[in-house]
Amino acid sequence: MILVALCFLPGCAGEIGALAALTFGMTMGAWIVGRERQRRLVLEAEGMRRALSRGGHRRVERRLRRELALAAAGETVSVERVWLARAQLAELLIAEWRLEEAREIYATEEPDLSPHLRALAAFGRHELEVLCEPVDEARILAIRRDRQACVEIVPEPIRRAVERAWGALEGVALLRSDRAREAISLLERGLDAVSYNPAQIVYVFHLAQAYERVGDRERAMARYHEATAVFPGTRLASEASARLAALSHQATGFRGMLPEAPSASGPQLTG
Repeated sequence: MILVALCFLPGCAGEIGALAALTFGMTMGAWIVGRERQRRLVLEAEGMRRALSRGGHRRVERRLRRELALAAAGETVSVERVWLARAQLAELLIAEWRLEEAREIYATEEPDLSPHLRALAAFGRHELEVLCEPVDEARILAIRRDRQACVEIVPEPIRRAVERAWGALEGVALLRSDRAREAISLLERGLDAVSYNPAQIVYVFHLAQAYERVGDRERAMARYHEATAVFPGTRLASEASARLAALSHQATGFRGMLPEAPSASGPQLTG
Protein backbone atom coordinates (compact mmCIF):
# COMPACT_ATOMS: atom_id res chain seq x y z
CA MET A 1 0.00 0.00 0.00
CA ILE A 2 1.43 3.37 -1.00
CA LEU A 3 0.58 5.42 2.06
CA VAL A 4 2.07 8.56 0.57
CA ALA A 5 -1.00 8.78 -1.69
CA LEU A 6 -3.20 9.30 1.33
CA CYS A 7 -1.69 12.68 2.06
CA PHE A 8 -3.55 14.11 -0.92
CA LEU A 9 -6.95 13.15 0.44
CA PRO A 10 -8.97 16.15 1.61
CA GLY A 11 -8.80 17.11 5.25
CA CYS A 12 -6.42 16.55 8.10
CA ALA A 13 -7.36 12.93 8.74
CA GLY A 14 -6.10 11.71 5.36
CA GLU A 15 -2.81 13.55 5.72
CA ILE A 16 -2.17 12.32 9.26
CA GLY A 17 -3.16 8.82 8.21
CA ALA A 18 -0.35 8.83 5.65
CA LEU A 19 2.09 10.15 8.20
CA ALA A 20 1.34 7.39 10.65
CA ALA A 21 3.72 4.97 8.91
CA LEU A 22 6.70 7.28 8.53
CA THR A 23 10.37 7.33 8.95
CA PHE A 24 11.36 5.32 12.03
CA GLY A 25 9.97 3.00 14.68
CA MET A 26 8.16 5.90 16.35
CA THR A 27 5.42 6.65 13.82
CA MET A 28 4.85 10.15 15.18
CA GLY A 29 7.83 11.63 13.33
CA ALA A 30 5.81 13.92 11.09
CA TRP A 31 3.79 15.20 14.03
CA ILE A 32 7.06 16.25 15.68
CA VAL A 33 8.13 18.54 12.84
CA GLY A 34 4.75 20.24 12.49
CA ARG A 35 1.94 20.08 9.96
CA GLU A 36 3.38 22.62 7.53
CA ARG A 37 6.37 20.34 6.87
CA GLN A 38 4.60 17.00 6.94
CA ARG A 39 4.10 16.58 3.21
CA ARG A 40 7.77 17.16 2.56
CA LEU A 41 8.60 14.53 5.17
CA VAL A 42 6.30 12.03 3.45
CA LEU A 43 8.19 12.52 0.21
CA GLU A 44 11.55 12.27 1.98
CA ALA A 45 10.53 9.01 3.64
CA GLU A 46 9.29 7.54 0.35
CA GLY A 47 12.54 8.57 -1.32
CA MET A 48 14.58 6.98 1.46
CA ARG A 49 12.67 3.72 1.18
CA ARG A 50 13.29 3.56 -2.57
CA ALA A 51 16.97 4.41 -2.09
CA LEU A 52 17.48 1.61 0.43
CA SER A 53 15.80 -0.97 -1.79
CA ARG A 54 18.10 0.08 -4.66
CA GLY A 55 21.36 0.15 -2.74
CA GLY A 56 21.51 3.91 -2.20
CA HIS A 57 22.02 3.73 1.55
CA ARG A 58 25.45 5.40 1.51
CA ARG A 59 23.95 8.49 -0.08
CA VAL A 60 21.21 8.54 2.56
CA GLU A 61 23.76 8.15 5.35
CA ARG A 62 25.91 10.98 3.99
CA ARG A 63 22.90 13.29 3.79
CA LEU A 64 21.87 12.59 7.37
CA ARG A 65 25.40 12.99 8.73
CA ARG A 66 25.79 16.24 6.81
CA GLU A 67 22.54 17.55 8.27
CA LEU A 68 23.67 16.68 11.79
CA ALA A 69 27.12 18.19 11.20
CA LEU A 70 25.59 21.48 10.08
CA ALA A 71 23.42 21.57 13.18
CA ALA A 72 26.46 20.85 15.38
CA ALA A 73 28.35 23.67 13.64
CA GLY A 74 25.70 26.17 14.65
CA GLU A 75 23.33 26.27 11.70
CA THR A 76 19.80 27.07 12.80
CA VAL A 77 17.93 23.77 12.85
CA SER A 78 15.07 22.93 15.19
CA VAL A 79 15.75 20.39 17.89
CA GLU A 80 12.87 18.34 16.49
CA ARG A 81 14.46 18.17 13.05
CA VAL A 82 17.84 17.24 14.57
CA TRP A 83 16.25 14.41 16.50
CA LEU A 84 14.42 13.19 13.42
CA ALA A 85 17.74 13.04 11.56
CA ARG A 86 19.36 11.25 14.50
CA ALA A 87 16.55 8.71 14.63
CA GLN A 88 16.69 8.09 10.89
CA LEU A 89 20.46 7.63 11.01
CA ALA A 90 20.22 5.28 13.98
CA GLU A 91 17.59 3.17 12.23
CA LEU A 92 19.73 3.04 9.09
CA LEU A 93 22.69 1.81 11.13
CA ILE A 94 20.49 -0.77 12.85
CA ALA A 95 19.31 -2.05 9.47
CA GLU A 96 22.96 -2.60 8.51
CA TRP A 97 23.56 -4.28 11.89
CA ARG A 98 26.00 -1.52 12.90
CA LEU A 99 24.56 -1.62 16.38
CA GLU A 100 27.41 -0.06 18.34
CA GLU A 101 27.41 2.96 16.04
CA ALA A 102 23.65 3.27 16.48
CA ARG A 103 24.01 3.10 20.26
CA GLU A 104 26.31 6.12 20.20
CA ILE A 105 23.43 8.24 18.87
CA TYR A 106 21.38 7.57 22.00
CA ALA A 107 24.25 7.44 24.49
CA THR A 108 23.79 10.99 25.77
CA GLU A 109 20.87 11.75 28.05
CA GLU A 110 19.17 15.12 27.53
CA PRO A 111 16.81 15.68 30.46
CA ASP A 112 15.23 18.84 29.04
CA LEU A 113 13.75 17.14 25.98
CA SER A 114 10.05 17.51 25.32
CA PRO A 115 7.83 14.49 26.08
CA HIS A 116 7.50 13.41 22.45
CA LEU A 117 11.26 13.51 21.90
CA ARG A 118 11.80 11.53 25.10
CA ALA A 119 9.38 8.95 23.70
CA LEU A 120 11.34 8.85 20.46
CA ALA A 121 14.60 8.31 22.32
CA ALA A 122 13.00 5.64 24.52
CA PHE A 123 11.88 3.70 21.46
CA GLY A 124 15.37 3.78 19.95
CA ARG A 125 17.04 2.73 23.18
CA HIS A 126 14.63 -0.15 23.70
CA GLU A 127 15.15 -1.28 20.13
CA LEU A 128 18.92 -1.39 20.54
CA GLU A 129 18.81 -3.10 23.92
CA VAL A 130 16.51 -5.79 22.53
CA LEU A 131 18.97 -6.46 19.71
CA CYS A 132 22.16 -6.18 21.78
CA GLU A 133 21.26 -7.81 25.10
CA PRO A 134 19.37 -10.84 26.39
CA VAL A 135 15.70 -9.92 26.77
CA ASP A 136 14.06 -10.48 30.13
CA GLU A 137 10.60 -9.76 31.48
CA ALA A 138 11.74 -6.41 32.88
CA ARG A 139 12.61 -5.21 29.37
CA ILE A 140 9.26 -6.29 27.98
CA LEU A 141 7.44 -4.55 30.81
CA ALA A 142 9.50 -1.39 30.23
CA ILE A 143 8.54 -1.41 26.55
CA ARG A 144 4.86 -1.68 27.48
CA ARG A 145 5.19 1.08 30.05
CA ASP A 146 6.86 3.49 27.62
CA ARG A 147 4.37 2.58 24.88
CA GLN A 148 1.52 3.60 27.14
CA ALA A 149 3.25 6.85 28.07
CA CYS A 150 3.80 7.61 24.39
CA VAL A 151 0.23 6.81 23.37
CA GLU A 152 -1.05 9.28 25.94
CA ILE A 153 0.73 12.21 24.30
CA VAL A 154 0.22 11.59 20.55
CA PRO A 155 -2.78 12.92 18.61
CA GLU A 156 -5.72 10.53 18.40
CA PRO A 157 -5.55 10.05 14.57
CA ILE A 158 -2.12 8.41 14.77
CA ARG A 159 -2.53 6.71 18.14
CA ARG A 160 -3.36 3.28 16.75
CA ALA A 161 -0.40 3.32 14.36
CA VAL A 162 1.92 4.36 17.17
CA GLU A 163 0.61 1.49 19.29
CA ARG A 164 1.25 -0.95 16.44
CA ALA A 165 4.82 0.30 15.98
CA TRP A 166 5.54 -0.22 19.67
CA GLY A 167 3.80 -3.59 19.37
CA ALA A 168 6.20 -4.60 16.59
CA LEU A 169 9.10 -3.74 18.88
CA GLU A 170 7.54 -5.82 21.65
CA GLY A 171 7.17 -8.64 19.14
CA VAL A 172 10.91 -8.61 18.44
CA ALA A 173 11.55 -8.64 22.20
CA LEU A 174 9.20 -11.58 22.73
CA LEU A 175 10.82 -13.56 19.94
CA ARG A 176 14.28 -12.95 21.33
CA SER A 177 13.03 -14.24 24.68
CA ASP A 178 11.80 -17.48 23.04
CA ARG A 179 8.11 -16.53 22.89
CA ALA A 180 7.62 -16.90 19.15
CA ARG A 181 3.89 -17.54 19.12
CA GLU A 182 3.18 -14.38 21.09
CA ALA A 183 5.54 -12.42 18.84
CA ILE A 184 3.85 -13.31 15.55
CA SER A 185 0.58 -11.44 16.03
CA LEU A 186 2.33 -8.28 17.25
CA LEU A 187 4.79 -8.31 14.36
CA GLU A 188 2.09 -8.99 11.76
CA ARG A 189 -0.04 -6.11 13.04
CA GLY A 190 2.93 -3.77 13.36
CA LEU A 191 4.71 -4.18 10.02
CA ASP A 192 2.68 -1.50 8.24
CA ALA A 193 3.47 0.97 11.03
CA VAL A 194 7.22 0.55 10.43
CA SER A 195 7.06 0.30 6.64
CA TYR A 196 8.95 3.59 6.19
CA ASN A 197 11.45 2.79 8.92
CA PRO A 198 14.99 2.32 7.55
CA ALA A 199 15.20 -0.66 9.95
CA GLN A 200 12.07 -2.27 8.51
CA ILE A 201 14.17 -5.28 7.54
CA VAL A 202 14.77 -6.04 11.23
CA TYR A 203 11.05 -6.50 11.80
CA VAL A 204 10.41 -8.51 8.63
CA PHE A 205 13.38 -10.77 9.39
CA HIS A 206 12.27 -11.41 12.95
CA LEU A 207 8.75 -12.24 11.78
CA ALA A 208 10.27 -14.81 9.40
CA GLN A 209 12.27 -16.19 12.32
CA ALA A 210 9.12 -16.45 14.41
CA TYR A 211 7.31 -18.43 11.73
CA GLU A 212 10.31 -20.71 11.28
CA ARG A 213 10.50 -21.21 15.02
CA VAL A 214 6.89 -22.45 15.22
CA GLY A 215 7.27 -24.66 12.15
CA ASP A 216 5.26 -22.58 9.64
CA ARG A 217 7.65 -23.12 6.75
CA GLU A 218 5.60 -21.42 4.01
CA ARG A 219 5.05 -18.19 5.91
CA ALA A 220 8.67 -18.18 7.03
CA MET A 221 9.84 -18.46 3.44
CA ALA A 222 7.53 -15.66 2.31
CA ARG A 223 8.85 -13.29 4.97
CA TYR A 224 12.47 -14.28 4.36
CA HIS A 225 11.95 -13.54 0.66
CA GLU A 226 10.49 -10.14 1.59
CA ALA A 227 13.51 -9.42 3.81
CA THR A 228 15.93 -10.06 0.95
CA ALA A 229 14.29 -7.25 -1.04
CA VAL A 230 13.72 -4.65 1.70
CA PHE A 231 17.39 -3.71 2.13
CA PRO A 232 19.69 -5.76 -0.16
CA GLY A 233 23.36 -6.16 0.71
CA THR A 234 22.92 -6.09 4.48
CA ARG A 235 23.73 -8.88 6.92
CA LEU A 236 20.07 -9.54 7.58
CA ALA A 237 19.32 -9.79 3.85
CA SER A 238 22.15 -12.31 3.50
CA GLU A 239 20.90 -14.28 6.50
CA ALA A 240 17.39 -14.25 5.05
CA SER A 241 18.69 -15.53 1.72
CA ALA A 242 20.56 -18.34 3.46
CA ARG A 243 17.50 -19.39 5.47
CA LEU A 244 15.34 -19.21 2.36
CA ALA A 245 17.73 -21.51 0.51
CA ALA A 246 17.85 -23.94 3.45
CA LEU A 247 14.07 -24.09 3.76
CA SER A 248 13.70 -24.49 0.00
CA HIS A 249 15.81 -27.65 0.23
CA GLN A 250 13.61 -29.03 3.00
CA ALA A 251 16.33 -28.48 5.58
CA THR A 252 15.28 -29.37 9.09
CA GLY A 253 16.19 -27.81 12.39
CA PHE A 254 16.13 -24.21 13.51
CA ARG A 255 19.56 -22.59 13.63
CA GLY A 256 18.69 -20.36 16.53
CA MET A 257 18.14 -16.63 16.67
CA LEU A 258 19.90 -14.95 13.78
CA PRO A 259 21.86 -12.90 13.65
CA GLU A 260 23.39 -13.74 16.96
CA ALA A 261 23.42 -10.75 19.30
CA PRO A 262 26.90 -9.20 19.27
CA SER A 263 28.68 -8.61 22.53
CA ALA A 264 27.61 -5.28 23.99
CA SER A 265 30.67 -3.24 24.78
CA GLY A 266 29.22 0.20 24.13
CA PRO A 267 27.74 2.64 26.64
CA GLN A 268 24.89 1.39 28.76
CA LEU A 269 21.53 2.79 27.75
CA THR A 270 18.53 3.53 29.84
CA GLY A 271 15.11 2.30 28.87
